[in-house]
Amino acid sequence: MNEDRWHTARMPASTPTAPPTGSDSDSRGEGVRATSVAGGLTRTVGALFGHSAFRFLVSGGAGAAVDGGMLFLLHGKLHVWLPLATFLSVATSYGVNFSLNRFWSFNSVARVGGQMARYLILAAGNWIFNVAMVTGLAALGLHYLVAKLITLAVAGALNYVGYRVWVFR
Repeated sequence: MNEDRWHTARMPASTPTAPPTGSDSDSRGEGVRATSVAGGLTRTVGALFGHSAFRFLVSGGAGAAVDGGMLFLLHGKLHVWLPLATFLSVATSYGVNFSLNRFWSFNSVARVGGQMARYLILAAGNWIFNVAMVTGLAALGLHYLVAKLITLAVAGALNYVGYRVWVFR
């Protein structure tokens, strides 16, 4: 970075500029650097929070909490058959995910009918994928919640692409 930018960005044109010395005696330069770093950090955090991928992950986290909680309740506590419990937990989380992704992650204003139809097509594939993957990994000896986490990670990556380019376009 050009050393002169540390001072000229914050000082009036009539003020002489000198490159920062890096010592504690140059408090003006340190303050400008701190302001510059804070401003850069603020812009970076703002860009991160503003990106659809980040919002998708947060929405997915909410959906995953609903999904995992429902699965634990249905299968772990109520002893519902694992494939059925998985199907029902995924179905519940999809209502949460559709709403959060439509309105927050992708800021969509398109007609809800078309989006819902595309979402349900993708959801049908996801339900089959989730039931098969969780059941299959559990049959291989993984704990059903570990199997669910692995399934969520794989499905999440695939879903982001599907949502971004097809469902919420």
